[in-house]
Amino acid sequence: MIYLVYALIASTFSIIGGLLPIYTGLRQVSTNYLIGFAAGVLISTAIFEMLPEAVLEANAKIVNPLALGFFSLYLLEKSIMVHACKETECDIHISGWIGAVGLGLESILDGIAIAVGYFTEPVLGLIIAFAVAVHELPVGFSTSIIMRRAAFNTRDTLKILIATSLLTVVGALMAGFFPREYFGHILAFTAGTFIYIGASDLLPHAHERVDWRVVVSVISGAIVVPLFEVVLGI
Repeated sequence: MIYLVYALIASTFSIIGGLLPIYTGLRQVSTNYLIGFAAGVLISTAIFEMLPEAVLEANAKIVNPLALGFFSLYLLEKSIMVHACKETECDIHISGWIGAVGLGLESILDGIAIAVGYFTEPVLGLIIAFAVAVHELPVGFSTSIIMRRAAFNTRDTLKILIATSLLTVVGALMAGFFPREYFGHILAFTAGTFIYIGASDLLPHAHERVDWRVVVSVISGAIVVPLFEVVLGI
């Protein structure tokens, strides 16, 4: 049941991110570097970790689920999901509760990815959990800001953060019902969502102006994943 621990730890980062603009003065701090780092981690995890395992599990038949994951998240995000953003640019383009549904669905997908990764290769589950945790920090930050600006009080905002975050554990539990022969396709699908989030969502927000420190943050995030393998000796 270690994968459930991974999912729980990853989910707490969204809650931590959401608490920052409520109880600290960090709402005015630039999150470009954190968002850039998260983008690098997500894209690197998808390319170097998830897709190679997906090829092995699905006998190289991963193009369709990869594309499906990418475009499914695109449609979901453009309709009901919250984007990672900063205090000065968070736009209330959706109602709070609809946004919460979108975040919940993404959390379920994250949990499934962590568990399936763990079932496929335990270290892969750990790496995916790390990628989810790094990504969820700025997402929680943005969620908190948007919910507060949508007239949600602190108590309701925290309830939404906790509920949507813990759905990561629910997703991990759901993964146990999928047959092993679908693991490769699931990894490819979730890799597509990681690539979309990293390349189409996080990177544009990180690079709102020319700043080589953001570039360094992105590359650092990308390098961390293969370094993780070296440290773990795999």
